[in-house]
Amino acid sequence: MKSLITLMFLVTMAYSAHGDPYLLDCCSSEESSIDSGLIEEGAETAIQRNVKASMIGTWESTEYPFVVKNGKKKGRKEGAFIHYTFSPDGTYAISYGDASSKVQEKGIWKISSNGKKIQLLAENAKKRQTILIKYLEFDELVLQHAAVERAKPFSPGDKSVFFHKS
Repeated sequence: MKSLITLMFLVTMAYSAHGDPYLLDCCSSEESSIDSGLIEEGAETAIQRNVKASMIGTWESTEYPFVVKNGKKKGRKEGAFIHYTFSPDGTYAISYGDASSKVQEKGIWKISSNGKKIQLLAENAKKRQTILIKYLEFDELVLQHAAVERAKPFSPGDKSVFFHKS
């Protein structure tokens, strides 16, 4: 009986040291929702190709896309929007703003090897932005933005934003 308990203990320790063998690498239970988002160089994986093919097109936000400061309604901008356009050649365009002003950004985009993140590098930018893909199916997309340096007051903050393909 003692050796059975010892064996169970050793198996449990080995199991926890190597993570859950039934979860794919992309879905590790220890993976944080937002990380450095490193995009590996090299040949595209099948996952990257599939996610990229699904992402191509123009996506429009379906809800108020920006963080409301201090939870006050007066922080909302009338007519606020954010649109992403992902092109097959690896370029993107973002337009965001409200009824009185519009900001545009262009650059290159890549998908992480596990298909869970988009990495954006804006023209003339030195720092890449990583966005978590929380949901992508047909014409629905949910992105979780990390605190993004965008034109104030147009930042999604650490918020999930729902999009539909137009």
